[in-house]
Amino acid sequence: MATLQKIRDKGPLLVAVIGVALLAFILGDLLTSGNTLFAKSRDKAFVVNGQVVSTQEYADRISEWESFQKMISGQTSLDENTTQQIREAVYDQMVRERMLDNQATKLGLAVSKAEINDLVHGEAISPLLQQLPFFRDPQTGMFDREGLIQFLSTVNSPVESLQPEERAVVEQYKSIWLFIENMVKYHRLQEKYTSLLANAVMVNNVEAKTAFDLSQQNADMAYVVKSYFTVPDSAVTVTDQEVKAFYDKNKNTFRINVPLAKITYFTKEIVPSDADFTEIETQANEAYKKLVEATNPAPIVADYSDMPFRDVYLSANSLTEGQKSFIESASVSDIKGPTREGDAYTIYKLLDKTVAPDSIHLRMMAIPDATITGQDSIVTHFVDSIFNEIQSGKTFAEVANSLNPQSNGGDIGWAREIDLAQAGIDIVKAAFSAPVGQAFKMKVPGQQIILQVEEKTAPVQKYKIATINMPVIVSEKTSNNVDNELNQFISDPNVSKNFNELATQKGYFVMPDARVSANDFSLMQIPGSRQVVTWAVNEKKMGTVRKFDITNMRIVARVDHVYPAGTAPLSEVSSSIRSRLSNDKKAEKIIADLTAKNLTSLDAYAIEMQSNIDTVKFVNFITPNIAGLGAEPALNAFSAYAPLNTLTSPTKGNMGVYVINVLNRTQGAETYDANTQKDIMQSSNAYMLQMQSIETLKNKLKVEDKRYVFF
Repeated sequence: MATLQKIRDKGPLLVAVIGVALLAFILGDLLTSGNTLFAKSRDKAFVVNGQVVSTQEYADRISEWESFQKMISGQTSLDENTTQQIREAVYDQMVRERMLDNQATKLGLAVSKAEINDLVHGEAISPLLQQLPFFRDPQTGMFDREGLIQFLSTVNSPVESLQPEERAVVEQYKSIWLFIENMVKYHRLQEKYTSLLANAVMVNNVEAKTAFDLSQQNADMAYVVKSYFTVPDSAVTVTDQEVKAFYDKNKNTFRINVPLAKITYFTKEIVPSDADFTEIETQANEAYKKLVEATNPAPIVADYSDMPFRDVYLSANSLTEGQKSFIESASVSDIKGPTREGDAYTIYKLLDKTVAPDSIHLRMMAIPDATITGQDSIVTHFVDSIFNEIQSGKTFAEVANSLNPQSNGGDIGWAREIDLAQAGIDIVKAAFSAPVGQAFKMKVPGQQIILQVEEKTAPVQKYKIATINMPVIVSEKTSNNVDNELNQFISDPNVSKNFNELATQKGYFVMPDARVSANDFSLMQIPGSRQVVTWAVNEKKMGTVRKFDITNMRIVARVDHVYPAGTAPLSEVSSSIRSRLSNDKKAEKIIADLTAKNLTSLDAYAIEMQSNIDTVKFVNFITPNIAGLGAEPALNAFSAYAPLNTLTSPTKGNMGVYVINVLNRTQGAETYDANTQKDIMQSSNAYMLQMQSIETLKNKLKVEDKRYVFF
């Protein structure tokens, strides 16, 4: 009863304590949930029409593409450049898929399963499938329907009865096929959408005939040009108000889709120090002494060199420059070194000389050894029976093809001793000593082989050399010294304000006002420097300085300004605007000055313009780029419409002011066909509309690229 009374007395306090605990529990749950929700709201790789693509979804698709790339290329790993290209390709494809889905729903476009089946199995195979390497005949390079059928047969194989390794292959093929099938679907949907757009813009008869006639009319022209670069900028004045007015009028052309950062940075290469060279030189002297005393150089080379010892003879053509220099005066057993060659120390020892063929032309058949104990005699008997067929008169190629029709008669081509060294020194010795045309048998680990030497090159002087190559690498101490030096630089309290001055005092070469876009693969094409770009465009505090560790290099950068996606600020584009307006005014000045002279010949214009007369041939109205000039629409127009042998008035062009004389026009011999011409123009329109529609849809559907936050 006393205890119960105590609880009653403390009741209000206990209720308060329990209430606080419950509130803390509830708030904790809400805060945790809020963090999760907040994280999810930020997890946007990109957004299309309000539809969020998460970083995980984007990363999963990248993994699919990387697996696909490895499969078609035969590579086991991808370099940084390929990986970055895949990331961009995945982004473009995923954005395009969502935009196409959006438009297809509105327009009633679709790709049915029956249509996909026809693109895979029908008469008109998808062009995408026809381009894939593993669906092409390796001999002809043409699409191989049988190869596609075999691939699909593997994909559809039941996996229950397969071994784990085989099951893994089938599962991989299935995954790859789903990836390919998705690509086929959207490729076809893109064709339908583009066709719909293209057919909405028709080519009429007059347009087709005019375009054809202009394409057949080629002109030879003489011209003089006064480049804008030859007129000093001080000759014209472009005001800030004019720059601002141009910017305001053309803001849409200055749009940036992702943030842009302006940084100042320098790089510091990590190279071996004098102490690093001294350490390797000491080890090289040890190696030299051991090589002098050794009767077998192989273990010495293995202990000290970064390249293995090859017990083979090499002709002079197969030697390095250092080895060639050594053998010019060396006798057997002579040693040279240690010699510093670049960032390495080398030692050479001439072990032997001989005169023998440099290369042999080989044929080979390889039969795997038995995997089950007790079957060795069966394999040996089989190899003997094959060998006896050759001994009985059948050609090596005939027997090899009977075993494997794809073996090309067992021909493995020409080989030097060094090429066969990995197969074992016994094979090297046997092959190079075997008579031409006489087959022989050998056993090597894991298989039995039959070889035949078809031809041998003429005997030459060959050398057996033991080479010890010891590269000097950056030690941990050297690397730490550089990092300590840079860390001290970063820790200077004035580094943010006086970055340039402090870096210059230390002897670093500073790169100021470097602009990096959030989608740049790297900083100034420096491998591994994407991390600098990601940091810069995401940095919130301007003036922040940071050091980045990159293989054999350090980058120290200060972020000066970050411009968000949208319209580029006037400060960033004013220079290009001013240059454009300056050229416009230079053109006006040049034209006015020339017009006032009343010149009547191209020679007179050349003297006045301080230029030379030049010529171009075979220019017509649709020539995209004129030789030596690039894109100059004014010349295209003159080629079609200017009077013959008559000077044109000074005319503004892209790179300067032109005066032109059309010397001659020739007519092409092609015959006009309305349908063919319309098809050509329709195809051109389709390509143009496809490119334009993508950019238009990106703006309309408000595509937001947020990958720079995470990648």
